[in-house]
Amino acid sequence: MKFCCNGTDLANATNIVSKALAPNKNIPILEGIRIDAHGEEITLSAYNQELYIQKTVKADVFAEGSLVVNGKILNDYANKLATLEQVEVEKQINGKIRFSFGKSSSEINFYDIQNFPTLGEYQEDIYIKIKECDLREIFESSIFCAAVSDSRAILKSCKIETIGAVVETVCLDGYRVGIGRKTPASSSGNFKAIILGKIIGDIIKILSDSDEIVTVTKTGNTVVFDLGHTKIRTSTVEGEFYKYETSLPKNIRTEITINKDELEQCLNRAGIISREHFYNNIVITVENSVFNVFAESEKGKVDENLDCKSVGDSVKICLNNKYLQEALARIKEDYVQIHIESANRPILVSRMEGDEYRCIILPVKMA
Repeated sequence: MKFCCNGTDLANATNIVSKALAPNKNIPILEGIRIDAHGEEITLSAYNQELYIQKTVKADVFAEGSLVVNGKILNDYANKLATLEQVEVEKQINGKIRFSFGKSSSEINFYDIQNFPTLGEYQEDIYIKIKECDLREIFESSIFCAAVSDSRAILKSCKIETIGAVVETVCLDGYRVGIGRKTPASSSGNFKAIILGKIIGDIIKILSDSDEIVTVTKTGNTVVFDLGHTKIRTSTVEGEFYKYETSLPKNIRTEITINKDELEQCLNRAGIISREHFYNNIVITVENSVFNVFAESEKGKVDENLDCKSVGDSVKICLNNKYLQEALARIKEDYVQIHIESANRPILVSRMEGDEYRCIILPVKMA
């Protein structure tokens, strides 16, 4: 095997596929990155039993072949070559792969591709075709609500599903729900899959803000994200996802419209005091178009008033400050809406128009 490629392209490729490496598994094949040189491109692959990532890069291939290199070493070394215009890579007969650039060269051990899995074949009967930027946005609109340490896999996962003409993603941790919605370019079949949140987090890091179409395909218990130059395969989580619809406010008694930046700054200040509480509590009171944020602990007190537009009843409710801050962070507009049914029912945070983003937050019981 022998090829030449751009140093930046090689580094970007190893950075992407290294997200699927499985360090400390004591299984060399799972700690490796596979390199395949064929035609006019090289393909890098990594697999950790949960996630398979494959990245293709243009290259001048002089001799075709395949091998596996320790992934961490290859990724670290490739990043040191990222500024080079051209890097030559050649398989040696002494069990090493040589990297040559200018008048310099280095060698890294490699091993055979035996037992290294491939991406495999997949059908396109059930699929979603969606803009890359839209897919990233709906994942970001929900993933922050996935549990991190809960023992229940469902709470640590993200549901992606076609509902009518839209694609919906949902994550929940028992205290809040994040919901993202977008209209895809096209879809086929009844797409519904539950994927671990940590894998969705890795996929978000790979997705860009481009308008290129991503094809998301479901075959059995496997989902493949095809970005053209990059393919990602993962297994789904078995089980039934919780019905978040029961948490949506049904009889909204108070609807609040408020400046997002002013509210975020206020919550940041209140957070200095509220973080002293186990539940990061703040008390919100809305009356006569005044939005009051109150937090108190042994270390001090915050009591601030903001102007808002409120429709309906006056209300007083206790919330987790961190959860409210994270819900607001996903909104890019100048103003946000907060819908409240009662002091002991979940609230709904949303954009001014549409339902492309919604966040449900359970209140905290007031002392």
